[in-house]
Amino acid sequence: MNLAVLSYRNLMRRPARTALLVFSISIAFATALALLALSNGIETTTHEGAQERGADLTVSQADATDVFSGFVPEDYGPKIAALPGVQGISGELAMFAPVDDGQQILTLAMSEDSYFWGEMPVKEGRKPAPGERWVVLLGENAARKLGKGVGDTLTLFDHDMTIIGITGYRSAVNRGVIVARLRDLQELAFRDRQVTAFHLALDPAYTMKDAEGLIAEIEKLGRVTVAPTDQLFSRDRNVAVLRAISQVTSLIALTMAGLSVFNVLLMAVQERVRETGIMMAIGWSNWRIIATIIIEGLITGLLGSLLGIPLGYVACAYFDYLPTIGQYLNIQPSLDAILLSVAGALLLSGLGSLYPAWRAVSQTPADALRRA
Repeated sequence: MNLAVLSYRNLMRRPARTALLVFSISIAFATALALLALSNGIETTTHEGAQERGADLTVSQADATDVFSGFVPEDYGPKIAALPGVQGISGELAMFAPVDDGQQILTLAMSEDSYFWGEMPVKEGRKPAPGERWVVLLGENAARKLGKGVGDTLTLFDHDMTIIGITGYRSAVNRGVIVARLRDLQELAFRDRQVTAFHLALDPAYTMKDAEGLIAEIEKLGRVTVAPTDQLFSRDRNVAVLRAISQVTSLIALTMAGLSVFNVLLMAVQERVRETGIMMAIGWSNWRIIATIIIEGLITGLLGSLLGIPLGYVACAYFDYLPTIGQYLNIQPSLDAILLSVAGALLLSGLGSLYPAWRAVSQTPADALRRA
């Protein structure tokens, strides 16, 4: 009989207790997986949205705490557009704006000459006519949330706006926004001649070295920083805090699972004192006995991980029903997050079994048989 089979049979002696242990590990695993997927989902969704809109670089305020709090003077636009390699530019004011009954919805206001207008897919209605004001387009998710369609009116900062179109974007973040004219939102939000960022489309022939030179030229203009658009949120302090909290909470959850393994295996070792003494008396080495107990811990960790994967997907699906999160983010566990969580569960389950294993061999065969 090999050690894995023996370890499995030891666990099956108390099936109810083993099942509860595996379930507790699976809950911890699912929690860790869902939190890792949430923190990764922000950057993944941003990357998908940037690719769909066709933005390569984003120019934003250098010392802003997050992507929505900074501003860049609008008159930087023509200077940036004149630089070699810039094929398209879009000045954009982005904010969570009060809509109708006070709910906050992400609103992107674009300059009239933005190249985004030409690339924007429209599922219903139309795009704004030149010079047209006080009109908006809704992403499909935003339209569904508001219960509105083409021809309806919504209030943005207590100003009536006519809905002239529904966009046909595929990415979650683009499907959840309101698209407005830059001049309108600047006036309503008292951000005259300011934009949150400039999004740039580069000449396809530009190399990485060319892009580095362009970035250096743009950053000479003033207090601005330039980053690939799909990495925009990687510098956001709020996202960094969320990522840190997710990682710490995941570690705590998996550590609690490791402690559960510790408690259960310690009880099992105490129950099998006589058996351990007999194994030592007939010549089993300490390392073989230790290995048997550690394998028990690894088996429970593996079973908990396998059960935790579908539970993690269920937890991620729940995020879709949370305000703001479900509207803008597509949260699905990545293979990297799954493998990292499995590795963490196995590691902490193995560590949780070390002390019970040491406790099992810390006495002589005679002592073990006498205590039994």
